[in-house]
Amino acid sequence: MSKKAVFVDRDNTLIDDPGYLADPEQVKLLPGADLAIKSLRQAGYLIVVITNQSGVARGMLTEEMLEKIHASLRQQLADKNAMLDAIYYCPFHPDGSVEKYARESDLRKPAPGMLIKASEELGIDLRDSWMVGDSSRDIGAGQRAGCRTIRVQFQGSHPATQTDEENTEEFRADFSARNLVEAARIIKRESTAQAPTPQAKPAQQAVKQAVQPAVQPADKPQPARQPIRQERETKVKSQHQPNLPKKEIIDNDDDAAVRKEILRHVRQLSRQSEHEEFRLTNLLGGIAQVLVGLFLLLVFYKALGTSQTEQAILWGIVAMVFQGMSLTFFMMSRKNG
Repeated sequence: MSKKAVFVDRDNTLIDDPGYLADPEQVKLLPGADLAIKSLRQAGYLIVVITNQSGVARGMLTEEMLEKIHASLRQQLADKNAMLDAIYYCPFHPDGSVEKYARESDLRKPAPGMLIKASEELGIDLRDSWMVGDSSRDIGAGQRAGCRTIRVQFQGSHPATQTDEENTEEFRADFSARNLVEAARIIKRESTAQAPTPQAKPAQQAVKQAVQPAVQPADKPQPARQPIRQERETKVKSQHQPNLPKKEIIDNDDDAAVRKEILRHVRQLSRQSEHEEFRLTNLLGGIAQVLVGLFLLLVFYKALGTSQTEQAILWGIVAMVFQGMSLTFFMMSRKNG
């Protein structure tokens, strides 16, 4: 029996992208990524990561380091009971500086090579599968492989890798989502809607399939995601219903978990900003202010003797210079803060 899968892009979909990630310590899951993976696995989907890694061809990292990065990704998800079934990556790029990888490849998105390879090795039916990613090339790879597609909004911290490869807008996704959690809801909703009812007779199903076209016409409008206003109305109505369906309860739990994860990130950033309040300019300003005090003491000491008036004036000038430096450092610190 063929399996179904959700193919997921890595950078800016599953994890934050700092720009050509080359350090396992920089692997950071996006909020709710683990919840989405667990939800999709419970719905019977394999989770397969599909990622272009032209940084290998450009000499920015090795395949060995890439394996360590993916090991860190797997471990972080496993710690939250969210498992990946496989990770496929393409290290090739025609403009690469490493000769071994400096070539075009059918594996590199928007080509569908990685999805086709995964389907052959894992026994996946691409027609029952989905491709989720943040760029046009992700959507192109999914459509060329015969999958349904969802494009998530860009959430990463570094846009550099968005422009190093083909990222044309010729590919339009079947659905759009704010993040991977919302993409998982769309997949589960659409899968439920397409499932045949138990009362349907095999003959009726066969006739229905025969009537439907084998390929969706190009001019057929793409399915649109539920309007935000309609979603809000649905949520308001559900608050007045004493018996909520199990699916709505699960979705609300996911929302609460995502909000909790985002709040944790905000608090972490706040703590980092507190530590950053101690700046080098503050330190230099403080040192300069201490020196000002010492020089003023010398001025008063020298001024006690009439023969040392010139030296007192000299130390007074030096004290004024350092006072100006102190004020400059403090103003720089306030401006940077």
